[in-house]
Amino acid sequence: MKIVALSCTQKRLPSLTDALLDAAVTGLLREVGDAEIQRIRLIDHRIAMCEGEDTCLDPEVGRCTLDDDFPHVVELAEGAQAMLLAMPVYAGNVPAVLKIFQERLKSFMNAGQRPLGNLLVGTIVHARTMLTEPALASLFPWYLRLRNKNVASACFTQNAHQDLARTAAPDLCAAVGRQLGMTLDAVRSPGGDRTALPLVQSPARPRCGGPAASSPGE
Repeated sequence: MKIVALSCTQKRLPSLTDALLDAAVTGLLREVGDAEIQRIRLIDHRIAMCEGEDTCLDPEVGRCTLDDDFPHVVELAEGAQAMLLAMPVYAGNVPAVLKIFQERLKSFMNAGQRPLGNLLVGTIVHARTMLTEPALASLFPWYLRLRNKNVASACFTQNAHQDLARTAAPDLCAAVGRQLGMTLDAVRSPGGDRTALPLVQSPARPRCGGPAASSPGE
């Protein structure tokens, strides 16, 4: 089972985004020990901005014609069944490196199988002060277009904390990874060895205006 760990920071290593993403990966591996983790740091690849020519949508072309690392990144994600995505908030929205990548994926709009599509996703968003939730919400149109299903999310605001990595944030990121792992495990082995809880039904109640229920002993 292949899982993409997509880091959308614009910082070189080490970075807080990567530390939180590593915690999520650790949590996922607790649930899916045989997972193959494909780490992708977008900032480490040369991905040019979309030029908006829409040449890629021409059936006779069928691909982006810009010459950079974009095809290699797409190839790295090939065959994945799930994705952990971690990103900081820049100017109240997704980082530019992720926005550029999203726009370049337009070249697969008419493809039968879209890269990074039909995945289960766990998402981690962090910011210095605020706007983590709006930034998270801005991802969902992209997820919907790719037919992805976000199964767990976590948002963190640094505020007065000097180092989020020394707060409860890594533990919560691990929980995001575990939730994604448990969801994958349930999809892979429906039913599995999980114990079904007994179904408890409340006794029938008399309908309004109907005959009163008999009391015990009558």
